[in-house]
Amino acid sequence: MPAGSPRELSAAFAEAVNRRDLAGAAELWAQDAVIVGAGGEAISGPGAVPGVLRALMDSGVVVEAHVATLHQAGDVAIASGTLTLTSPDGFKQISSSVVVYRREEDGWRIALDAPWGLSGL
Repeated sequence: MPAGSPRELSAAFAEAVNRRDLAGAAELWAQDAVIVGAGGEAISGPGAVPGVLRALMDSGVVVEAHVATLHQAGDVAIASGTLTLTSPDGFKQISSSVVVYRREEDGWRIALDAPWGLSGL
């Protein structure tokens, strides 16, 4: 179920991924969501988000999402922060992320996620 606020949504996403709950994590995303890949490519379309989430979960990483700044205008919010992925062997990868959230009838969902940031675009 979508969250009551963008901050709650960020925490719920990390928790769902860490539980390996694909359905629960995918439910937090808007139907027309877009993920911006590390190279700036847009990943979208039917099945795109669950496919990316499945690959993330299959890798065995633990996800930590930290929202540093959050700005809201009505039913849209944008956040920047860090995404930390810790692999099973202890290697940590930390990136600066940007996420756009959209409030829908039943709560907040992720509309656009740039987990590697927007530099170079």
